[in-house]
Amino acid sequence: MTIYGPSREEDLLEAWQHAKGIQDIYNKYEMPNFVSDNMIALNRSLSFVHDRKFFQTFQEFAADDADFAKLWRLHTYCWAGRSALSVDGDFVECGVYKGFYSSVLVRYLSFADIPRQMYLYDTFEGLPEAQSSAQERLATNPYYDWEGTHDEVVKRFADFPNVHVIKGTVPEILEQRSPARIALLHLDMNAAMAETGALDLLFDRVSDGGIVLMDDFGRYDLPGLFGALYNWMLDRGCPVLELPTGQGLVIKRARRPG
Repeated sequence: MTIYGPSREEDLLEAWQHAKGIQDIYNKYEMPNFVSDNMIALNRSLSFVHDRKFFQTFQEFAADDADFAKLWRLHTYCWAGRSALSVDGDFVECGVYKGFYSSVLVRYLSFADIPRQMYLYDTFEGLPEAQSSAQERLATNPYYDWEGTHDEVVKRFADFPNVHVIKGTVPEILEQRSPARIALLHLDMNAAMAETGALDLLFDRVSDGGIVLMDDFGRYDLPGLFGALYNWMLDRGCPVLELPTGQGLVIKRARRPG
């Protein structure tokens, strides 16, 4: 179980104890519940548990409690990837870190057997000053271990010739190498300038019916990121569905006359 937010350790502990107490009550009655990643969902079907391939793949690649907490987020990402196969275009992920999300996705979809390409972009060195605010860097960089990450990710996808691990700063690297048509665009860089810059370059390439999934759209502790993404989409008439996971979901639809 992961609960975060309050800065005082004793307040955080109290919040965790209350959440654990709620979960214990529902477990006593064998009623389904999800209490993790700052979500409390009670008496829900939790349908992703019944997707055997997804659940087994997730368990294989989740390395620690922080990974296991992202179960619902990963299911949403895999749903987006599976749905995106019905439209034209390749897959793009901006913000990769150690490749946990994309590792689950490509194996869940058996991506090596699919005539698509997937492009994974990251600095593999943390948030650069030129594309992030001091607040965003403080909230992100100290919590990640970047030593040797790029090499690890390259090895992680060695069995997938149609997955391309590209080291560089977004959005600049996108001008050098990026697909012409996109079915799925996943943004997870924790930085407003980088994510809106990626949208500036790539959104017009997203196919009609294509999916844009923003991992940190609903994070209250990154208000600058939320505001930038919300306003970017609002200016283009694209409503964002904020999910309880904290993700933001957009299904692109071409504007039609009348």
